[in-house]
Amino acid sequence: MTKKIHKLEAAFNKSLKAALQNIDPENIDEILDNRDLPKFSDAWMKAYHAVEEKVTDEETEDAITHIRKEMFISVFKATGSSELPAYISDDFGLISSYYIHDIENSWVTHLLFTYLNHQIPQGELLTTDKVMKNLIS
Repeated sequence: MTKKIHKLEAAFNKSLKAALQNIDPENIDEILDNRDLPKFSDAWMKAYHAVEEKVTDEETEDAITHIRKEMFISVFKATGSSELPAYISDDFGLISSYYIHDIENSWVTHLLFTYLNHQIPQGELLTTDKVMKNLIS
């Protein structure tokens, strides 16, 4: 299971690094505002509630937690923002839950697809017809 998570981490981090190169402080505030709008935040919470009770083995959970901490620190260093890294870390946690449990959810897949296209998700997500496992492999 941790091998699967590290595969997701590699794809996610590569795309995230590219997305962060085009960000400045004004963009960060706009991204945060757009993510707080009901259209985005309600969809995020709905996706979260659908998997929050799923049980993950301890080794996988520890790997995800470690990745999320590293991700938070690297995004914080790149942006100086504390809110944006928290959102991105939470996104990775959400995507991980769906990925490791092999649950398909088009909104979560679009969330990942937006990252994989070097953008920080906000408001409207980029869409794809692919399933999550096909995006990562």
